[in-house]
Amino acid sequence: MVVKLLRMDLGTARTFAKATVAALRDSEETDQLLVAEEISSVGRMPALVPMLEADPEGRAILAERPRLEGLDLAALGRLPEGSLGRAYAAHMARCGLDPCALHTPVTRGRDELADYLLERVRHTHDIWHTVLGLGAEGHEEVLVHAFQWPQLRMPYSALVVFFGSIKHVLGERRWQVARRQLPEAFRAGRRARPLLPVYWERHWEEPLEALRERLRVTPATAWA
Repeated sequence: MVVKLLRMDLGTARTFAKATVAALRDSEETDQLLVAEEISSVGRMPALVPMLEADPEGRAILAERPRLEGLDLAALGRLPEGSLGRAYAAHMARCGLDPCALHTPVTRGRDELADYLLERVRHTHDIWHTVLGLGAEGHEEVLVHAFQWPQLRMPYSALVVFFGSIKHVLGERRWQVARRQLPEAFRAGRRARPLLPVYWERHWEEPLEALRERLRVTPATAWA
């Protein structure tokens, strides 16, 4: 990861440094977070294509390029109690999140597919939060990326875990998160089936607990 960052041209390195510093100062600087994510991690996307090609739903994602745009959260909220769609809608409402906030186009990839895959990671980010049972506080974001690191090996996740742990775990004296939950999040990410190839739009009505069991996801409630 460090080698890749050192290979940036000077202008890109300055943009990355500026975005990273701004995000460290204020974790709500979503635009800057997205810039840092794109610069650090869009180059990782081609290496994830075989993961998608090895899975039937992943192959469908590659062929159809679905996008979580224009979601009707009210309709998802009317799905059966316990379903993925209803849990996702509840997560978005509870955390005051806009489903379009992470839909900034990616343009720095080596090709259109690389750009699309990072956009897919962004668009489905809060579904991962939902499946893991984590909210949107700073330390919870760190835990999501700790789970995501063994899944995708995105440099951005490593940066979030490192700097986010300093700010939101150690800085906020969340000792249980540091001692127990962070290591468990890494282990949960290794145990789970790959989540990137999941065609989430086909599973809104599926019971969340059944989905977790099928994907071998241990939710955060079991990490304490």
